[in-house]
Amino acid sequence: MAGFWDQEVLLGKFVKNSREEIHIKRVSKNGREYVDIRTFWYDSQNDEFRPSQKGLAIPLEFVGELKNILDNVE
Repeated sequence: MAGFWDQEVLLGKFVKNSREEIHIKRVSKNGREYVDIRTFWYDSQNDEFRPSQKGLAIPLEFVGELKNILDNVE
């Protein structure tokens, strides 16, 4: 979401389907840090992936809790 975040670092991404990717980024806004997990869609006119509204920004202080929950997924 270039332009919205003060700073962003791509941590990883994976293909969801032929037109979408999931991007995981460490981002910051107004001094607060988050992990942003968001669907990006392919814009064929500009030949690039663009962020969609489908996603969430998790405050960094809750990432440990998210990891614990995901460890229970089988």
